[in-house]
Amino acid sequence: MKSIAILLINLSLYLGVVDLKAQSINFPDEQFKAALIAQGIDANGDGKIQKSELTQIRKLHVNNADISSLEGIKNFISLEELAFLNNHLTTVDLEGMQNLKYVYGNNNKIKRLLLKGCINLEVIFMNQNELSVLDLSGLAALRDIRINVNKLTSIDLSKKTKLERVNLFRNQLTTFKAEGSFELKELDLSNNQITEIDLRPFSQLRDADLNGNPLQKINVTGLVALERLYFEPPIFRASAITQFNTSGLINLKEYKW
Repeated sequence: MKSIAILLINLSLYLGVVDLKAQSINFPDEQFKAALIAQGIDANGDGKIQKSELTQIRKLHVNNADISSLEGIKNFISLEELAFLNNHLTTVDLEGMQNLKYVYGNNNKIKRLLLKGCINLEVIFMNQNELSVLDLSGLAALRDIRINVNKLTSIDLSKKTKLERVNLFRNQLTTFKAEGSFELKELDLSNNQITEIDLRPFSQLRDADLNGNPLQKINVTGLVALERLYFEPPIFRASAITQFNTSGLINLKEYKW
């Protein structure tokens, strides 16, 4: 009987160790893991990170940490705010992270940003990256998007009923699509390749910067909330617009063209 008891105890201990190992998360990027441990996420100090240590974390900033991969990030199941500024990331996969609200990833080398299923995402900052395409379909909670100095050739911001601010300057956009996003208040599309734009659907628009585009046609009539409007041509180029209709712009304080 004693032998059986000892055997059962040893088996329990073994299973406990196996279970503990099973709960340890693999972070292939050692710099990412080191950044997490430096923030005290390794609560028990064993040099490993268990799932149980991540379940309650809602805010994570791993800026300036020399990170090349965020693999393992999806184990932060309660995460609402994520920042990874000034690293070396090229791909960021956040698909299915339903609690995420704020994502800040300025100054990386990101070419692929995967956000499918991030249904509560409100804010995206991705300035100074290398994005040429970005799928934002299904992200109805978005209200603030800043993806300046990238390589976007197109972007669809349609049916974003809470969207108020869009900053996309210095990309390669030829059109702007945001059908049904009627709450837009601030728009910066400066230094792109847009030739025609109709801003009339955005009745709440207050600020619009289209400087540096080769615009040939612009329509802003009736935008009673509009206060500032800029659409000067690219440097060293004459404007193709010879007439500008300001009817209905009763609150316009400043415009340059």
